[in-house]
Amino acid sequence: MKKKVFLIITCKLLVCNLLYTQNITNTLGTSGVFTIKDAGSSYLTLTQSTGQLNILKTLRLENTTSSELGIIFKGVNRFIHDYQAPGTSGFNTFIGLYSGNFTMDGTIYQASYNTAVGSVSLFSNTTGSFNTALGSSALGFNTTGSENTAVGQVSMYQNTTGYSNTAVGRLSLYANTSGYYNTGIGYVSLRDNTTGFSNTGIGVSALKFNTTGYENTSVGTNSLYNNTSGYYNTSVGMGSLFTNSTGTQNTALGWQSLYSNTAGTQNTALGVASLSANTTGNGNTALGFNSLYSNNIGFLNTAFGSFSLYNNTSGSYNTALGFQAGGMITTGSNLTCIGNDAEPTIGSATNQITLGNGSVTSLRCNVTTITSLSDARDKKNIRDLNLGLDFLMKVKPRLFNWDKREWYEDNKSDGSKMKEIPTAGFIAQELDEVQTTQNAEWLNLVLKDNPEKWEATPGNLLPIMVKAIQDLKTENEKLKTENHSLAERLDKYEELQNTLAKKLEEIESKQNVNAVKLTEDLTGQP
Repeated sequence: MKKKVFLIITCKLLVCNLLYTQNITNTLGTSGVFTIKDAGSSYLTLTQSTGQLNILKTLRLENTTSSELGIIFKGVNRFIHDYQAPGTSGFNTFIGLYSGNFTMDGTIYQASYNTAVGSVSLFSNTTGSFNTALGSSALGFNTTGSENTAVGQVSMYQNTTGYSNTAVGRLSLYANTSGYYNTGIGYVSLRDNTTGFSNTGIGVSALKFNTTGYENTSVGTNSLYNNTSGYYNTSVGMGSLFTNSTGTQNTALGWQSLYSNTAGTQNTALGVASLSANTTGNGNTALGFNSLYSNNIGFLNTAFGSFSLYNNTSGSYNTALGFQAGGMITTGSNLTCIGNDAEPTIGSATNQITLGNGSVTSLRCNVTTITSLSDARDKKNIRDLNLGLDFLMKVKPRLFNWDKREWYEDNKSDGSKMKEIPTAGFIAQELDEVQTTQNAEWLNLVLKDNPEKWEATPGNLLPIMVKAIQDLKTENEKLKTENHSLAERLDKYEELQNTLAKKLEEIESKQNVNAVKLTEDLTGQP
């Protein structure tokens, strides 16, 4: 059995050897242990088999006041120290290869309260104060920047004068030089920022390429990824505002919302993939899953509801409210679609309002008419309408049952889905025939934007109906006048007839008297 050999050097012997020799060499045998101790406690051990040095109490270093005092080296490179420049308050901590430096300014509070952890962290710091660096090369070139926190390899590596920045993650705020009030949390977040200020990037690659943009807020992986100089942008969600470079004052909330935006401004997208394809369109508002999804350059559109204005690309001034409302609109403008699946006539239509889809059977309101502009000051060439009763008599009111083609898979109605309750109305083709033959297509009784689905505007018949009523009244008044004249004449005829009748009675009476007298004269008898 091998015996362990313990070499005990007393304090007296150690001092003695130091007085008379330059080197002390002690050779440990196999598995030997070198121990420094007193009668009751061990203070240091060195094990031959492992080469491990154990300090069994504490290790005390002097505060670092020069390049040769109180420093722990890694190889030949300084690794841990707490350099305190003359005239400063100190309280610095530098951990990492080449961390800190020994040329910091001596002004009170400058180069004070710094913490550096990592290789080359705070390497060039001169007068910066209240900085914290953790990670290889973190805050590597900081000079006068203060109140910065850099956690992660080469985070805030190029910062010189920037202040009050927070970088957490490898390469976060890597290129920042003088930017301030920035917060980058996540791998390469705000990596290329140089002078931009008041930016917040949270998530891997958030605001990665931002250089001079300011007051942007980005939360989510790759959010505001390509932004360079855009400002006042807010993006929340993975890939939101991903392509934005110079666009400003945009708000994107949801996965890949405003994903393709480059220079568009003042857009608001709330919902997954909302306004996803927008590039340069301005002033759009999208609320709902895939709302305004395909919009590219269209501007000042408002979409509320999932898939609302989904296919719009370049149309502008459109408003859609409801699930899939305005979904077929592509290039149309100034269109309003309200209700589930409400659609205009065609995707390129203009200046229309649609209320509800084809299933709506009642349009309810507290009043029965819609007020429209009709100021005489806005009208020219005012004259009497020449269409009236004759035109109206050619219009054919009909009774029919709905059997819409869209209810069938092949878009061909066969009567199997026909509604049982009939409806009164007009046939668009018949209205069009009347207005065409009467050279009155300007009446716009038929909307033919979509050749596959004609629509009627019977309300445009109202002026003609009024004119027809007026014509009838005029004719009626004329007839009444003629009747009155005839009545007066008839009264006169009746009065004359009565007079003649009396005359005849008188004549007849006289004739009777004369006849009696003649008889008496002839007969001689009374």
